Amino acid sequence: MRCKVARRHMTRPDGRREDAARHAAECPDCRAYERELGTILETLRGAAEPEPLPYFRERLRAKIAERERTDSPRALWMRWSLRAIPVSLVLIAVFIGAILFLSPGLEDDMSRPAALLIENANPLAETNALFDETKIEARSMMVMFASNEFAKPRRQTP
Repeated sequence: MRCKVARRHMTRPDGRREDAARHAAECPDCRAYERELGTILETLRGAAEPEPLPYFRERLRAKIAERERTDSPRALWMRWSLRAIPVSLVLIAVFIGAILFLSPGLEDDMSRPAALLIENANPLAETNALFDETKIEARSMMVMFASNEFAKPRRQTP
């Protein structure tokens, strides 16, 4: 056992106190430390517990109250943040409600093939053009642009 560990266990009432005593029997420095520690403990056992100075509690309460009055930046931030959270949640709810209430409704558009049929156009013409393309890159681009056409656009207000 090292001296530092042994000295730490000399003052603790745990199971390693005996190991610390065995180390002190072998180590002259730790033996001297144990004697000094014993002297200090014997001196303290005979002494009465000291009483606090007069008006200690009153002075302590006054210091605590003074510290609470002088707000630190952290305390000020905590107080404002606790007020800001509900206010920000209400503002977010009002904003979302305004967007939902005031935004124009989505059009009930027909699908692209249905619109082509109503216009008396061939709905398979675009698909045939896609299969007729020989380059794979061109096919991929055509598929991407075709998928964008199927997305429902928002109604534009003039």
